[in-house]
Amino acid sequence: MSEEKFHFEIPKDNIRIVKYDKQGFSPTVQRISHSEHGKKLKTLTQEFITTEFKKKDIEYTNDLFLQLETQEKVTIKSQKQKIENLGFELLSFSTKNESIGTARIEKQKFDEFGKRLDNYIWSPENTGKTYFAPIESISSIPPENKIDEAIDFESDERIEIVINLFNAITSKELLAITNSIEADLRQFSNVVNKRNFKNGVASLHCTIQAKFLPQLATDFSTIKEIKTSQTFVVPQAIPSDALPNPLTINPVKSDSLICVVDSGINKNEIMDNLIKDQLVYINPLSVDCDYNHGTFVASRCVFGDDIDNCLGTHSLNPYCNLIDLSVFGVNASGQIIGPSEFLLRSAIEDTVDKYKDVVKVYNLSLGADFPIKDSEFSDLAKLLDYLSKEYKVLFVIAAGNIRRLLGTFPTDHYSSPLSRIGCPAESLLGLTVGSIAKHTNASALSDVNFVSPFSRKGPGADNGIKPELVAHGGNLINPYADSPRLMTYGISKNGKNLSVDNGTSYSAPIIAQYAQRLFDAYPQSDPNLVKGLLCHFAESRNNHDQLNESELYYVGFGEPIIKRALTAGNHNAAYIYEGQLDQENYQYIGFHIPATLKANEEDTKLRVKITVTYDPPVNPDNDKEYSESRITATLFKNSDTGMKDITISAEDKYNLPWNPIIQFEKTFSRSYSAGFWELRLRLYTRGKVKEDYLQDYSVVIEIIDDNKNTDVYADITNEFSDVYEKIKVTIAA
Repeated sequence: MSEEKFHFEIPKDNIRIVKYDKQGFSPTVQRISHSEHGKKLKTLTQEFITTEFKKKDIEYTNDLFLQLETQEKVTIKSQKQKIENLGFELLSFSTKNESIGTARIEKQKFDEFGKRLDNYIWSPENTGKTYFAPIESISSIPPENKIDEAIDFESDERIEIVINLFNAITSKELLAITNSIEADLRQFSNVVNKRNFKNGVASLHCTIQAKFLPQLATDFSTIKEIKTSQTFVVPQAIPSDALPNPLTINPVKSDSLICVVDSGINKNEIMDNLIKDQLVYINPLSVDCDYNHGTFVASRCVFGDDIDNCLGTHSLNPYCNLIDLSVFGVNASGQIIGPSEFLLRSAIEDTVDKYKDVVKVYNLSLGADFPIKDSEFSDLAKLLDYLSKEYKVLFVIAAGNIRRLLGTFPTDHYSSPLSRIGCPAESLLGLTVGSIAKHTNASALSDVNFVSPFSRKGPGADNGIKPELVAHGGNLINPYADSPRLMTYGISKNGKNLSVDNGTSYSAPIIAQYAQRLFDAYPQSDPNLVKGLLCHFAESRNNHDQLNESELYYVGFGEPIIKRALTAGNHNAAYIYEGQLDQENYQYIGFHIPATLKANEEDTKLRVKITVTYDPPVNPDNDKEYSESRITATLFKNSDTGMKDITISAEDKYNLPWNPIIQFEKTFSRSYSAGFWELRLRLYTRGKVKEDYLQDYSVVIEIIDDNKNTDVYADITNEFSDVYEKIKVTIAA
């Protein structure tokens, strides 16, 4: 093992800290008459108080929730510091009007606001005008703003809904408020579920006639939103070849566990010994779990993409063991019943908490059929992001499937908004996986290593890269049909056959196993590094030639090459560092370029590739500014005249502000020196982030000889053996 080319660890001595100066600016807002403006605000304030003190929850909370509006063409975000000086806390910004925001204020502070407002109106200098001038309007939050626009709230139709309260409400207040709302709901619904989730979102779930929702939204100021409850779906695999008899199931290589959140894993002869626990969270109308899809997916988690090789070898080689979280049931008629988003959130939260410090990877080969929207994160995605950061786990999520041809393939098909990823694939901290084809024929819609015809595309809700990665999930033939020879293989429900199917459901478990391999190899590391290694050591894959959009929205960073994520090749070497950033200092991360890759060498060509990954805190109340931290990265090269920062062109860089992955690369042939280079990182925060917050991150810095003439790893070892040590990697037997 000592001869393996494991990646180099950047030592603490290579890190230096430099303080920077913070700067901020907000534009000044002018008023013709501050006194008249103040009188208008006074009238609006009185109207607001009259309305709010009629609400059913006014006695249960110490806060008032309201809508603020700035002048037209003045964004409320730009006036945030001034408005909050008056005692308000801006909770969220409208996605449709940049002048509108939702705020809260303590009742006592609102009384103080009223006194300051009087002083603003009547004092000769209009005291406080800097802070009051931006505010154009103060009002109760309109009930229609709280109700999902997809709901016809004049209809008699009974619909399944979720009611979410503001995240800012204290736990002490929540009990009385949710009890009061539940009492109202029980007038219209026999079954009401409620739960305070760990990310601070309190939800109530029921079925109710839509026409009752406006009054409910009017009566309770603490209700943030009322929306339809999403139901999740999974496809059904088709049995194919009989498994050979005899068939040997070899011992697992790792005793680690992947949790499969799906329709249940059937305890057949193949899977039984691999299942270490089963948890069942299915709809009460179900009589049993479904098992078909879950067994197929789980088999690909443990056996990988080449399960069908067992037809020749008469053996299967599982990588690890499984936790089965069953969330899809079947009713007495055999119909599959998918979980509501409320049930799915409850099941995942309970399971993650139960297996904290034991399970690192969760495979979610499920999703809702409806495409996501810009700046809208689902309740499930918000919970996954919280759990990812709080418990240091990684959710590997299928991008979702396009279930029918949406127009002429591929242009009209992929130009349809219905081709975009669905919940929960927009999860910011999760790893979303699309599908590529590995088999093709004359009738196939996709060539080998091209995006599969059914694989949903990005971008994510923040317009960031989604899916991040791809793996084999199958192919379709013209016009839009299955062909067993082009599909993926898994174990059937009964364990006596192989099954075949197409879907991102079957590419996700391949990445889930890769992720688990990396957690096993780097046991002291957190998901930032695992994500970083998978995204960094991925080979680019293709979207269809007729499509003009960026490949990032179809195949992300590409298909991971797991061996490269563990060891260097013949002409490259990688440095790895995991650290924390504060909000006061630049952090410079030093690394070395060997002398064999110095400038103007005829036989060599230096390329530096860098991937930074981090896990920002997220704000479930504010979809517009959901991610609350971002990192910027600048590369400095060594030169004859000292260190110089490098300009990276847009085509060589992925760096969307507030998105938790940065990747860029640069090729050098002249005007640089070998030796010590640096990567500079800086942390920015917003929202509720505290001043002492530290951001965890990981960095992968790869040094490559594009001409493939030098052994970069050996060169670094020979020249800098006193600086770098190999990372201690654990490889499963």
